[in-house]
Amino acid sequence: MNHNQENESDPDHQMPSWRQVFLYFLFLGFVNIGGPVAQITMMFNHMVEKHQWLSKDRFVKIMAFCHMLPGPEALQLAIYVGYLKRKLWGGILAGLTFILPGAVVMIVLSWFYVTYGKLPQVNNALYVLKPAVLGIIAAGIIKLGRASIRNLFLAILLVGAFVGMRFAGINFLLILLIAGVLNLIVDGGLPGKPAPTLPLVVGGLGLTLPLLDSRWLQVAWLFLKTGLLSFGGAYASLVFVQRGAVAQYHWLSDGQLLDGVALSVATPGPFMLFATFVGYLASGILGAVLATFFVFLPSFIFVIAGAHYVEKLRENRPIQAFLAGVSAAVVGVIVVVSLDLIPEALVDWPTVGIAVISFLLVALLKRDVAFVAIGAMLGGIIYSSIRRFA
Repeated sequence: MNHNQENESDPDHQMPSWRQVFLYFLFLGFVNIGGPVAQITMMFNHMVEKHQWLSKDRFVKIMAFCHMLPGPEALQLAIYVGYLKRKLWGGILAGLTFILPGAVVMIVLSWFYVTYGKLPQVNNALYVLKPAVLGIIAAGIIKLGRASIRNLFLAILLVGAFVGMRFAGINFLLILLIAGVLNLIVDGGLPGKPAPTLPLVVGGLGLTLPLLDSRWLQVAWLFLKTGLLSFGGAYASLVFVQRGAVAQYHWLSDGQLLDGVALSVATPGPFMLFATFVGYLASGILGAVLATFFVFLPSFIFVIAGAHYVEKLRENRPIQAFLAGVSAAVVGVIVVVSLDLIPEALVDWPTVGIAVISFLLVALLKRDVAFVAIGAMLGGIIYSSIRRFA
């Protein structure tokens, strides 16, 4: 009897209905603005604190696994939770509803951009939105840090990750691997049997694509390669796209690529939706659809294949020790990325005030992150309208 009661109260055993999964991830698809850190914070707020679908410990271990994969970690987190709660189709549904609203918006904005030859008037709206997102990120760092740091050594790993990336310029992935191995050694030694590797079936699919000259196939190959190899998340993917779409194929200029990145920040969905913009400029609506499909395809395959093994290894102490070390390092790396965002977001005293208010609403008053983000979007639109007609 006690065991059953424990299962019912354990967040990891909470099983939402199909309707709940669909409606939640569709809602998230419309409001998940601000890049991966803000999106992960939003999911922590909903999945752990509000809906209680997962425990804090389970959330940070899933987050660690997703951060080790190439591609957008927030999307992978959504796919993983959908898979965990409703198996294969739950994972696919969660991922699609996370992507589709933002992808549709991005295609519409891309059409507007190409048709009128200029960026929509988003700068004034971003004046309010960017500092608010920075405040959300700061609150998220504190939450994730509390969940990830369970002892002194994990705190040392967090600081080491920050110093290694910020001041020594060590590769993001290498930092995570080192942190995981160090915590594994400290916790009790290396495992006797290695974990199964993730299948790379999707890699074989793409090997024939570069041999063909069609513009559509060039788009498909570039974004499949980007999704497969962009370790470090969305910022790493920007390098692949710039080298391919701008330097190699000349589909657009560096300035146009930056315009696409600005639009992706201002719209819901993964940061990597700038791929949709690039695909549209390369080959219209079909190019946008191909770019979106292929850049996110590896994330679905990696997570759904990998989750099967991670669930089996959930009680494996060496594996969990490795992931705990990675989780701690991830927080340090997020701090580094967040510091890089400050000069863009905090340009004067009013923006500092917006960031502080946003932080206090989430961290102290426990307001829903999604509604703080929506409020900032509406505030940005109002400010933009006032500036336009002033």
